[in-house]
Amino acid sequence: MKSLSLLVVCMTLSLTAQEKTDTSFFNYFPTITADRLAGHLYFIASDLTEGRETSTRGQKITANYIANQYRMMGVKPMGTVKTTDPFAPDIYFQPFSVYKRAKPNSTIEVRVNNAAVITSSFSLEHQDDLAYFASGEPKDVQAGIVFAGYGIAADSLKYNDFKALSSQKISITGKWVLIFADEPLLNDSTSLLPTANKKVSAWSKLFLTKITSIIQAGQPAGVLVIGDLSPRQKLSIRQLAAQTLPQFDRIGGVTLKSDNSSAFLPPTYVVSSQFADAILKNTGYTSASLQQAINKNLKPVVMNVKDVEVVAKGEHFDALPTENVLGYIEGSDPILKNEVIVVSAHYDHLGKNDDHLGHDQQQKDQIFNGAADDGSGTAAVLTIAQAFMNAKNAGQGPKRSILFLNTSAEEKGILGSRFYTVDQPVIPLERTVVNINMDGVGGIDLKHPTKSKNYIYLVSSPVLSKSLVDINSTANKLINDGLEITPNAFPSDHINFAVQMIPYLYYSTGLTEHYHKVTDEPQTIDYEHLARVTRLVFATTWTIANKPNLNLPDRTKFKINGYICPPCNLPCDNIHFDKPGVCPVCQMALAPNVLQ
Repeated sequence: MKSLSLLVVCMTLSLTAQEKTDTSFFNYFPTITADRLAGHLYFIASDLTEGRETSTRGQKITANYIANQYRMMGVKPMGTVKTTDPFAPDIYFQPFSVYKRAKPNSTIEVRVNNAAVITSSFSLEHQDDLAYFASGEPKDVQAGIVFAGYGIAADSLKYNDFKALSSQKISITGKWVLIFADEPLLNDSTSLLPTANKKVSAWSKLFLTKITSIIQAGQPAGVLVIGDLSPRQKLSIRQLAAQTLPQFDRIGGVTLKSDNSSAFLPPTYVVSSQFADAILKNTGYTSASLQQAINKNLKPVVMNVKDVEVVAKGEHFDALPTENVLGYIEGSDPILKNEVIVVSAHYDHLGKNDDHLGHDQQQKDQIFNGAADDGSGTAAVLTIAQAFMNAKNAGQGPKRSILFLNTSAEEKGILGSRFYTVDQPVIPLERTVVNINMDGVGGIDLKHPTKSKNYIYLVSSPVLSKSLVDINSTANKLINDGLEITPNAFPSDHINFAVQMIPYLYYSTGLTEHYHKVTDEPQTIDYEHLARVTRLVFATTWTIANKPNLNLPDRTKFKINGYICPPCNLPCDNIHFDKPGVCPVCQMALAPNVLQ
C-alpha cells in the first residue's frame, strides 16, 4: 500500500485549499476487488437464477441471496414485511404486485345496431383467421370505430391521416382506430410515398411509430390493424396468431396497477380484411377498395363509422408478487444522518426464451443471464455496501445515511423504483438528497465514441446534478485509474427519482455487445474494469455522504415546463406531455422538463 498512499498524498497536495477532498475512501478500496465482484456475479447471473424475470423463481432466489448478503455484512433491513422471525430474509423485502398484460383467452366481435355480425375468439388451443390480440393493455372495450387510413402522420412524405381527421373534426378519443398495416406500397420492398430511394419507411418497420402518432392525436379505446392486405405480409391471420403463443408461456409485459390506471398502450388487435369489411359494410367501401383509393391518389381517406361497435373481452390475471430488496446504513452525524443517499441497481432481467424452439433445439442456451444488465450493478451495490460497513465498523461510517435499493421489474418499465418513489417511499422523499444508480456497469459498448474499453457512461441532469458531476470528476482524478468518463443518456431507475426532482448520477457501460442477449454471461465481463468502475462509484458516494455542503439546488424553486419521455431511441422521445405519468409508448416514467 506504500505506492497507493504516496499517490494519495501527491494528488491531494496538487489541489488548492478550496478543493481539498476527503480521500479516506482509499482505506476501503482493498475489499472492492475483481475477485469479490466475480463471486457475486457468478451466482446472480448463473443459470440457477433462470434469468431473474420478475415474479419468477429465479428472481426470488436472487432476492434471497441479496438479503442474506446484507445480513452477513450487518446492513440493517429496511423492508416492509411484518414477520415474527427476525432472521428471515423477508425483513429486507418491499413486496409489490404486477399484473400480466398478455391476453391468451379473448374474444372480439363486430356489432351493427347492437347485433353481433362477426365474432373471433383466441386461446392457446384455438386461433382463427379473423383476429387476435397483439399488444397493449388487456382491458375490456366496447366502443365505436374511426377509420384512420394507414395511421400515418408524415408531413415530410406529404401524407397525414391525422390532419385529415382533424380537418373533418373527427376525434379518435374513446374510439377504436381502424388502420391498415404498413404504408402505401407498390410491392413488399417499394413504397408509394416519397421515401428515400422509394424504400419502405419506419411507418412499416416500427409499429410504435404509428402508436406514437395515434397517441398524440387522442386517447383511443383501442387499435385494429388490418393485417392481411399488405404485400409485406406473407402469413395468414391464423399463422400470425399462432406466432404469438410463446409469449403466453412467459411473464411478458406487466402493469403495476391492478386497475391498469397507468397510461399503457391501447389494446391492439390484428384483424383480417373479412373482419374489417364487417365494420365497413354500411359505408359503401370494403377494406380492399379503401386501400386501392388511398394508394392510387396518395391522399388520406378517413371516416367516422356510424352505428357500429367493436366489443373486446379477455382474461384477467391475478396479481404476481415480486419485491425490492432494501438495506440501510444509518449516518454517523447527528444532523446529516437525516439526509439519505439511495444507491440503486435492478436485479431482475428477461428470464428464459423458449420462443420458436423445436424439440431438437431445447438444449440450446435460452437463459438471459443478464450478467452486465444488471447483475454487474447488483454485484457493485453489494460490494459498495460491504465497503461502507467496513468503514462503519472501523468508526468511519458515512455521515449521511445510505439506503441500498435493489429493484425488481426494471425491465418491465422501471416499475420497482416507481413503486418505491410513488407508492411506498420507505425513506421520505424530502429526506432523499441523491440517487446513485448503476445499471449495466460491466461489459463493453463496441460503439463507444473513442472505442475505449476503460470507460463509464455518466448520465446526469445539468439542472439537478451539476455539483454531483463535479464530485465524480474529482474522485476520478484522485483514483487515477484511467477511467474515461463519457456523458450519455439512457433510461433506468434513476428516472423515477428525477421525476421527484431528486439529483442523480447514473453509471452504465451502455448498450454492450451482449445487451439483452443470451450471451450476456458472467465469463464475458472484464472484472478488473468492473472493479475500477465500482471504486469510482464508491469514492463518489463516499464524498457525497461525508461532504458538509453538497451545493445541491433547491428543488422546491424549480419550474416544470411539462413532461418528456426519457431518451429511449423510440419515436416517443419527441413527445411533450402536460401531466406527469407514464409514457404510453415505452412505459417509462415521464421526466419533468425542468426550468431554473
